[in-house]
Amino acid sequence: MIDLDYKVDFSEPIPKMIERLKREHRDFESNLVQIEEKSRTNSKQAIAMLNDLGKSILRHAVEEEARIMRVIMQKVKDQSEPSIKVMQEHRQIIEFLDKTISQLKNFSQEESARKIKKFVEDSIKHFSEEEEIVFPLALKADSI
Repeated sequence: MIDLDYKVDFSEPIPKMIERLKREHRDFESNLVQIEEKSRTNSKQAIAMLNDLGKSILRHAVEEEARIMRVIMQKVKDQSEPSIKVMQEHRQIIEFLDKTISQLKNFSQEESARKIKKFVEDSIKHFSEEEEIVFPLALKADSI
């Protein structure tokens, strides 16, 4: 299991947090695209890069679940189902970062690159869904 030595800042205002999370999405996307490109020629280096980035992605997911979903569930629970579905995707992301990544070294260069490419595509799609579905609802909930 990946070790997370991190405390969530519950004093950060939700709107400010969402803006920061969006910036983190852009940074993650940029890094993930670089990792995916690297995986085509050097899977070992791509795996190392993904391991490093994984810690930040996990911290980010923990914050989203601890703060964003909390405000949604407290104030607009009746509208939360689409957001819950998006947040459940964190399980696949964590599974990949926690288990699949360590198995990639056992695959061929091509297979490893294919698995990394799918993870990158799925992650970028997930970030978009959060920004289109989850974050607006959290802002609405926070303003109630």
